[in-house]
Amino acid sequence: MPAVLLSQTYASNHKLAVIILTSMIGYLVEPVTAGAATKLKPAPTKWTVSEPFKKSDEARTNLSGAACVPTKPKFTSCLIANDQKKYAQFFAIEGNVLVPGDLTLLSDKKKDPDAEGVAYADGFFYVTGSNGRSRTGNKKNKASYAVCRFAADPATGIPKVKPNEKEVIGIKSSSRLRDALQDDDKINASFSKKLSKGGINIEGIAVKEGRMHFGLRGPSKGSYAFVLSVEADALFTEDRSLKRKVTSLNLGKNTGIRDLAAVNDGILILAGPTREERVDYAVWLWDGVGTKAKRLATLDLSAVAKGAKAEILFPLEEDNTNIRVLVMFDGVDDGGARSFLIPR
Repeated sequence: MPAVLLSQTYASNHKLAVIILTSMIGYLVEPVTAGAATKLKPAPTKWTVSEPFKKSDEARTNLSGAACVPTKPKFTSCLIANDQKKYAQFFAIEGNVLVPGDLTLLSDKKKDPDAEGVAYADGFFYVTGSNGRSRTGNKKNKASYAVCRFAADPATGIPKVKPNEKEVIGIKSSSRLRDALQDDDKINASFSKKLSKGGINIEGIAVKEGRMHFGLRGPSKGSYAFVLSVEADALFTEDRSLKRKVTSLNLGKNTGIRDLAAVNDGILILAGPTREERVDYAVWLWDGVGTKAKRLATLDLSAVAKGAKAEILFPLEEDNTNIRVLVMFDGVDDGGARSFLIPR
């Protein structure tokens, strides 16, 4: 066979082998979704505060949950909580400026609610405690096994009872969630464990269509995180069934839920490490009913201060194509807000 023909035959066979090998790899390796493959950078908008959140450095660097009443104009009545003090604080959003307002006391001086999540729905603000033990000391904290709520005007967002930073006024608290956590086979084994050993720790809350959803930072089992859902009104009524349900969501290994937020077509989930694992923060969409969630974006937090933890997620606006959200951080003065435009 002539040398030229031999060379062409070899090249053809080599090309065919490459095509076959590539096809085989395609069958063996699961494709990576767009949301997981690339990290979404924050919008260039610079967010500021008109003045520092109150009442101490400890509080303003440990912000843990926020939500707004859907007023017109928007964002005139919002509430933010921290996991170090016994109060939450109202604020408004004016353009790209957070404007802190009145304080409201959530529990008396002898109790530490360990507030981790805030939601608003149907005329009520809700604040949930962690419902967990201390991170390392495994100390009991009965006050954390509570969810409180207070009424606010759906049109104006103004609380029905004037906020009071010295007395607990107009706030109703429920400890019924404690039994719900202990009674479910998926998570009850973690009830009495400390967080560092995979114990129960609630970090997110969202209310939609009468159901209250609690996102658990821990436990995380295999690649599954958990959402506990109950009837919102029943939680504050002793003789009504909670209609408890625990949903397992495949969010990834060592991944827990850091916050929840209701949107038009479901519940947004801010997911991240359960403790200090090297896990990217990501935003998922869950319909609030089924057992699967859709990963919308992995967040690029490379410009955020080292050691900061994404703790707060709430929607600014949404349409059929995108959801614009605000993300705030534990470990940064006044939350270090960043906004993201997340494709659906």
